[in-house]
Amino acid sequence: MTVLRTERARRVRRDRGQALVEFALVAPVILLLIFAVADFARAWNTYQVITDAAREGARTAVIDDPAIVEADVRTVIGDALDRASLDSNAATVIVTGFRSGRGNPTTIRIEYEYSLGWVGALVTLAQGNRDLTLVTEIVMRNE
Repeated sequence: MTVLRTERARRVRRDRGQALVEFALVAPVILLLIFAVADFARAWNTYQVITDAAREGARTAVIDDPAIVEADVRTVIGDALDRASLDSNAATVIVTGFRSGRGNPTTIRIEYEYSLGWVGALVTLAQGNRDLTLVTEIVMRNE
């Protein structure tokens, strides 16, 4: 009877050791995936913010109000980026077609350099650079 118990105890200890080794092999991969998903979710959020800022700027640009100048459009975009805690000085804003006449398009293009956090080191190994250039463009007709 004691021989069976000792054999069972050895088997349980071996199973625990096997589970520990499997966990040690799988845990880094799972953690990397979790951090990568979180990092790319932050990048997607930043992209949505710059798209919204471009939309606000385009809406301001196409309004038929002679008091609005291009600097006002850039201020609206900068304020939208600042509200989302993004550095508005890091954004490149290109405005084309401003005051080009009723019915003609106005285009707002924003380019924003986004630096990856946790997975940036791996991206640097693969690509040589941890920065992503997020680009959005909104086109609206002048009213």
